[in-house]
Amino acid sequence: MKNLIRGHIYQLKKDRFFFGCLALACILLGSSIRLSFSLASTVNPVMGVQGLFDIFLGGDTVLYVFMLLTANIVAETYRSGAIKNIIGRGIAKKQYYLSIVFLVSAAYLLVMLAGSVVMGILVGSKFGMGGVPYPAYYALAVIARILFAIAHISFALTTTIYTRNAITGTVFGFVIPNIPKILEMILGFFRIPIDLGFIKISTYMPSGYSASNDLSSFLPCFAVLCGYLIVSVFAGFRLLNRQDVK
Repeated sequence: MKNLIRGHIYQLKKDRFFFGCLALACILLGSSIRLSFSLASTVNPVMGVQGLFDIFLGGDTVLYVFMLLTANIVAETYRSGAIKNIIGRGIAKKQYYLSIVFLVSAAYLLVMLAGSVVMGILVGSKFGMGGVPYPAYYALAVIARILFAIAHISFALTTTIYTRNAITGTVFGFVIPNIPKILEMILGFFRIPIDLGFIKISTYMPSGYSASNDLSSFLPCFAVLCGYLIVSVFAGFRLLNRQDVK
């Protein structure tokens, strides 16, 4: 697994698309930081630690960029025929799948962490660092955010394995986790009332604005996130095992 991840890193160092995605992610993250900092004032101050968590727990647009990066890595592997060499060397398909999920997820989290630290320093230098009133809530919120990111990156990988196209894989990787929300919108248009909140990711995702000592919402949150992640990984494994890439 380590050698496989090192190989991916070596390829990314030579990939201009990777640096383009990284630059775009940093621009989007910088815009979010600037907007959040500009909205802060003496009337509505944002403490350093609060700003740090606000940025880390957000960043969906940045995540979409890394989903596109994931899809492009896989699509390029199929397009160039490199997948045949990888599998032909005896590397397990499951290891290949997990190595990409781990690598891109780690890259996304590092970018978000760096942006969060910058935000914390900026607002902390002006309004003070403050503290964490509900440490258990924020700790679980960080875990939930990590699972959220891994699940979406995994869906982008799985759908790209199926379609072998970066754009299509990214689009479906975004659509599938949001199927309950899309169904509600479609059925609502036809005036058919339906509530699929119990399986919607957005229903349970924690926010710094709702931090409290009540941690009961995290159980369904982790259940839904893990459910989506398991479905995605299982589907990805099945698709890879059925494909004859030799």
